[in-house]
Amino acid sequence: MKKIEILKELFWDYKWESVLEKMDSPFVISRVLEIGNKDQVKILQKVIGKQKIKNFLKKYENLLSEQSLNFYKLCYGVKSKKTFNRTSKSS
Repeated sequence: MKKIEILKELFWDYKWESVLEKMDSPFVISRVLEIGNKDQVKILQKVIGKQKIKNFLKKYENLLSEQSLNFYKLCYGVKSKKTFNRTSKSS
């Protein structure tokens, strides 16, 4: 199993100890999902649990890019709040 330290490189601008204390914060989750790789996301999930990531995706949509948000919602089976109207105009 890979160690939590593989997340450290994502937080170069923060004290690692303070990040460790707040692993389930929206800031930490958003940074890992937005710029982390597959292994880093897996480690985050092992540390905080799948449900916390799902809850984050439901509550903090504005903290991720649209592309990342859509990707992780599909991965975690989270339905989007947004609805798209796909009507076509007939001539």
